[in-house]
Amino acid sequence: MRWLVGRRWLLTRRILVTGATGFFGRHLIPSLVAREYSVRVATRRFVSFGDAVEVIQIDDLTRDIDWPRYVDGLDVVVHLAALAHMNTKTFESDYDAINTRATVRLARAAGEAGARFIFMSSIAAQTGPSSTEVLTESTQALPTTPYGRSKLRAEQEIALMTNKYVILRPTLTYGYGVKGNMGRIIRLALLKFAPPFGSLRNKRSLLAIENMCEAVNFVQNSDLALKQVFILSDPEPVSVAEIIHLLRSGAGLNGEGLHISPAVLSMGLRALGRRELWMKMGENLVTSVAKLQGIGFSWKTSSSEGLRNLGARYGIVGSTKSGKPFGSVVQESSTNERSAPI
Repeated sequence: MRWLVGRRWLLTRRILVTGATGFFGRHLIPSLVAREYSVRVATRRFVSFGDAVEVIQIDDLTRDIDWPRYVDGLDVVVHLAALAHMNTKTFESDYDAINTRATVRLARAAGEAGARFIFMSSIAAQTGPSSTEVLTESTQALPTTPYGRSKLRAEQEIALMTNKYVILRPTLTYGYGVKGNMGRIIRLALLKFAPPFGSLRNKRSLLAIENMCEAVNFVQNSDLALKQVFILSDPEPVSVAEIIHLLRSGAGLNGEGLHISPAVLSMGLRALGRRELWMKMGENLVTSVAKLQGIGFSWKTSSSEGLRNLGARYGIVGSTKSGKPFGSVVQESSTNERSAPI
């Protein structure tokens, strides 16, 4: 496919990305451009990604968007846009409208155009905030939230309408500019005094944003990935205490936090009505990446390296902000999407 980039005509793959202004998108777009793919992004508001990226403005995802027009002639569609956790006033029908029905409309258009459809689902489509077993793709999917159920329904509908699909279920993802739960963890970790989580040795599987970008590139090129669902996380799980320590170490901060008993922390959070927060912080959620590894995927970084490097990046930013604590240096990119759950 010939594609005009600046003043050069290139033979390259053409890719459409939705959710380009969100956390995933702001990292994925530069990664695709660096590989000299021809990238088109669909967004509700105009954002410039440079001359190499075509930006098309679309209506709200709940509307009847002319997707056949926008995917015609494309090779790959990467669907990142989603409605994630909001508040108690967000109804199941809201999640269904955006995460299921809008996704299905785009997947149908991609299938009819012969494009490969990569759907960024979520580990929430498979499980609640914690699990007593190591999760694999063959583990029965038992989502516990409207968000997770809407993602699972979308997965099921996609599998019925096209043979050229890949579904990824990312775990809690970290990287520069992240919001949501991970953003709060980073802010706590980089305070002057470490939070009191030194005794939290439960294991959680995280995902480096660099590994997400690497995985999208891999599955769009691998025929072995077609018609498959893959859990996406870093290879090795880490504890909350390790997360805090690695971030602080990278930022040049000492201390891993007071060693308050997990039982005390659990009782306190439950007494405050934050049982789910405790399940995310103090219980296990470990995933297996054997299936993705089995078709040849290689990770770009480990959780240990990725978290330490992330802490170093925030530490550098923090050192340039006179009079501001490390906890205030998290710079969040503007986005139309809400951050994904743990």
